[in-house]
Amino acid sequence: MFASGFGKRPKHKKFGYIPRFYDEEKERLEQVVNRHKGDKNDADKAKQRISAGLRQRYTGDDAYRKQHVKKSNFRILYVLVILCFVTYLILTSDRIQLVLETFG
Repeated sequence: MFASGFGKRPKHKKFGYIPRFYDEEKERLEQVVNRHKGDKNDADKAKQRISAGLRQRYTGDDAYRKQHVKKSNFRILYVLVILCFVTYLILTSDRIQLVLETFG
């Protein structure tokens, strides 16, 4: 029955937000159509088409990408194993000890 604070409480703010439907595929299609409209010989439009094509992400087969990532990871593993083996050979070699003794 006792209200906390003095006076009236401020009313909450109302926003006039009206949600709209966004169709990503339709937007992309409109961009492609607008890009290809007009003069075909215009150099600026050609540059824009090329740069937009290069910026697009590869949306191909996911299994193909996974296969290449797996191959890349195995290559890194092979290089790491070879480097560890070479490092072991160098550290256990008598010549490296002789070089260290001459400078030390």
